[in-house]
Amino acid sequence: MALRRSISRLAMVYLVTLCLKTAFVSAFSSTNTPTTPTSSVQQRSANQQALEDAPPFPRTWVPLASVYELHPDRPTPLRFLGQSYVTYQSNDGQWAVFDDACPHRLAPLSEGRVDRQKNRLECSYHGWEFDADGRCQEIPQADFSTMQKAMQNERCHVKSYPVHVEKNILFVWPWADEDPLITVSQPHCAPEHFMEGVSENCTTYTRDLPYGWDTLLENIVDPSHVPFAHHGLQGKREDAIPINMTSPSDLSPEGFVFQFEDRTMSMRRQGGAVFRAPFVIHYKADFETPSKEKQKKRANSPKVFNLTAIMLPTKPGWSRIILMGAPRTKQIEKKEKERLVAKIFRKLPSWLVHTFSNRFLDSDLAFLHFQEQERERRGVDARAYFMPAQSDRCVSALRKWILQYAHIPGPLPAPLTDRGVLFNRWTQHGEHCRHCTSARKRVAKWRTNTLRLLAISLVLAKFTAARVVAALSLLLLNRLSAVDKAFSDGGFSHYDNH
Repeated sequence: MALRRSISRLAMVYLVTLCLKTAFVSAFSSTNTPTTPTSSVQQRSANQQALEDAPPFPRTWVPLASVYELHPDRPTPLRFLGQSYVTYQSNDGQWAVFDDACPHRLAPLSEGRVDRQKNRLECSYHGWEFDADGRCQEIPQADFSTMQKAMQNERCHVKSYPVHVEKNILFVWPWADEDPLITVSQPHCAPEHFMEGVSENCTTYTRDLPYGWDTLLENIVDPSHVPFAHHGLQGKREDAIPINMTSPSDLSPEGFVFQFEDRTMSMRRQGGAVFRAPFVIHYKADFETPSKEKQKKRANSPKVFNLTAIMLPTKPGWSRIILMGAPRTKQIEKKEKERLVAKIFRKLPSWLVHTFSNRFLDSDLAFLHFQEQERERRGVDARAYFMPAQSDRCVSALRKWILQYAHIPGPLPAPLTDRGVLFNRWTQHGEHCRHCTSARKRVAKWRTNTLRLLAISLVLAKFTAARVVAALSLLLLNRLSAVDKAFSDGGFSHYDNH
């Protein structure tokens, strides 16, 4: 009896300890943290295993996309370090991110559809359905008992990841075996750190570029290319001057800072930038204060330069850029009237702004694509370069940082010699931007209606008014064709850019 009582006491102590431990874990987990799937799927996915097996890369929250551009009613494919993901918005307004492979036969879920009535993502190959936590809810080919048994197997479900939307940017925690709560003790890994200085509802522009993440970073930390590569778009060739630039010496896993002084748009500019490794560069600079005579000529000139660029390694030889304009402070807004150019630009539809942005990135795209091909042929680090000027200091520092703290996805694919593919704006931007897809559909509708109007006008061509309508219809068709072409056909000829 005494032995039985002792065993009972020990069992009670064990149960009490277990309950207290469970309560503690539940209380800790219920703090205000980013949205985490409630799925019980614990096994490591193929994407997670691939990231584990790859060379080291900083483990932070990853900015995959801009919800300002994502279409909420369609699944959108995403890439990071060669791994494929899919995102869509559930009925409660939350974004979900899964591995982009149906567990049945590995068809891409990004080719599926969102069923709003059931609030599920459907694989359009065989009709399997998944809820926002990645749990399979329907197997059309199986009877009820077979389906229930299958759903007890974790292989039936798709891996779902913790997500966090910060200032319109969709962040994901794709890593295995580590809790996103790590950002509590390491704030430089957190979305809030990356997005510091960006407005709450900032508009964005995203493009997938046919050159690597390291090449894109190089280009962004190098202001000296702007007068030449972007001549006529931002400043002009005559703006080029020797650039005073500090040499970043405080390289750390969190990145580095640097200061610079240059000239753009015929005005001197002085400021600095911070590299929030491994994804974000934030520029802030002040333009020179012009004389009273120049002020009259430059009434609409900018006074402050703010730019935030997010750069993501998607796959070897490709990267994603998300450009965001940081806001001016309230104090400046009160003292200064908004520039006329800024007012006009702010009222333009997003698809038109994106068309201008496509043109801007077209202007140095070929340089960067073929530059990295040649660099890989000679050697992947900065020793392949000859960089005698101060303006190259940050490129050198960046190369040292990458060698120490990250890696470059590779090897590179073959160069894109077809310029139609190299500069394809639609595959690189438009088809995954809700503003541009919607605008292109409207252009197509306008073209259809204009063709009908033209046909009617030609039938009634004996009337003067009908001939006028026909001429205007032809003119409108020409303009609509030019707009439609701007969505897809890029390119830039520097030898014609005088």
